Amino acid sequence: SEPANTHGPGPAPSSTAVPAEAGRWIPFNTAVLPDPQLDPVEWFADAFSLPSELARRWAQQLSEADCIAAGFFFNEPPRTTLRVNRLRTTRSNLQQALAAADLISEPGVLEHSLHVPHAGAPERLPGFSEGWWSIQDEAAQAAALLLNPRPGESILDLCSAPGGKTTHLAELSDDKARIIACDVSRPRLDRVQQNVQRLGLTSIELHLIERSGEGLPAGEFDAALVDVPCSNTGVLHRRPEARWRFDATALQELTALQTRLLLTAASRIRPGGRIVYSTCSLEPEENAGVVHAALAQLPDFRLIQETLHKPGAPADGAYQALLERNP
Repeated sequence: SEPANTHGPGPAPSSTAVPAEAGRWIPFNTAVLPDPQLDPVEWFADAFSLPSELARRWAQQLSEADCIAAGFFFNEPPRTTLRVNRLRTTRSNLQQALAAADLISEPGVLEHSLHVPHAGAPERLPGFSEGWWSIQDEAAQAAALLLNPRPGESILDLCSAPGGKTTHLAELSDDKARIIACDVSRPRLDRVQQNVQRLGLTSIELHLIERSGEGLPAGEFDAALVDVPCSNTGVLHRRPEARWRFDATALQELTALQTRLLLTAASRIRPGGRIVYSTCSLEPEENAGVVHAALAQLPDFRLIQETLHKPGAPADGAYQALLERNP
């Protein structure tokens, strides 16, 4: 079939229109997709190149509008968002430096975020070697902001690599906390160290630990960030292959690991301390499911806040929960 005309604004779901860029549709003279009235899940899967299993899950969890917004978001190139290192510069100064390099930038919704639509190679951007910024999506930035690290605190980052959230914790605490950054891979910790050095941070200590969680430094922590390995269904535009690797049965293994990591962190939190559990997933089993399963084994913890970041509203898909231990 040939397109009936050029791109048009988004109609109601139709078998005769396929999604294009920027939320627009290409209408055709004949049906090119399943009938959304007869089979909305298969229409959604075919229209946005998703496996049927993911399309079905999201159709059960999200509204039609949110599903379509996620489909468009995941089929477009991810934008570059810079998190300004407030210890080294300001968002205004960085914008001026980008403008001097003929690069357009737009302030994000968060105080230290800046969108650069045509960023190019990161190492060529102004301020890279000076440690003025890190590349980090706003949904990811929300994790450290929710934990709210403070100077003088002892903070555990249980799954730190590649270090975006770790270094954000250091910046938010004015580089005056003690941040224990852990991972199970030496090469991955080397990536954290590279980011730490470039940003000029001194409050981060790297620790190689076992997959079982053994090897953590002794003592209690005031706070912990548990940014767990996950299915990545909130960042399919950054990891497009993840959509075809998704397997609901494999979630059982993932959620067992995620729950174990959360319980490990909880065992090291002092009374009155707090934890942020974080994923880049949309799947309830990995998100609220893990949190509530852990809380069932942690009678002295309570859930303070949880947030599901919907894809494209305005950033990546993600989930964060803040837990607090009773004093």
